[in-house]
Amino acid sequence: MIRLLLTKVFYCPYHYVKKDSYVTVGDSMLGKTFKVVYRVPRSKPSLLAGNKCILLNDNIFESSEGFISIGDNTFINSGTKIISRSSVSIGNNVTIAWGCMIYDHDSHSIDYRERINDQHQQLQDWASGNFIANKNWDTVNSKPIIIGNNVWLGFDVVVLKGVTIGDGAIIGAKSVVTRDIPAWSIAAGNPAQVVKYIPEDMRG
Repeated sequence: MIRLLLTKVFYCPYHYVKKDSYVTVGDSMLGKTFKVVYRVPRSKPSLLAGNKCILLNDNIFESSEGFISIGDNTFINSGTKIISRSSVSIGNNVTIAWGCMIYDHDSHSIDYRERINDQHQQLQDWASGNFIANKNWDTVNSKPIIIGNNVWLGFDVVVLKGVTIGDGAIIGAKSVVTRDIPAWSIAAGNPAQVVKYIPEDMRG
């Protein structure tokens, strides 16, 4: 049985009441679906969020190094998962719809032999309740994700490692972002590509 380490967070309708010592949140609301999951033991800050946010998402830390930062006035809907081994930075005034996946690493090596080693190690660790406790992350490609200010991600968007999404960009529903998206553009597809730019008078 997999045993995950969950934060103890208590809720009221408009703001969090208590959070774990590795999470810092300003004057924001954490909904009942908000979760922080540590898949390995933690000894340093994991998540920093600002003021006037509404956060309903899952935050999953697969190593002791992962870090998530969220600016002010950002909304992240339920069903969205942010999975960090490196870092994920989300700016101010960002809207992220339900069902998005923001993933800052590849999870496994492109070398099948390393994937076999992963599986053997997981089998050894399974009985301990944490099947990635001794994962060899040196073989896994990990790169920070940066999502700028005023960005909107439509539902079921996937954002992969190493991507920067520029200020004011909009990503269409069900798109897969594999490369940088310029500021004030609208991108869609798999892989996501710019389809047009937001008019100057809407950029404020």
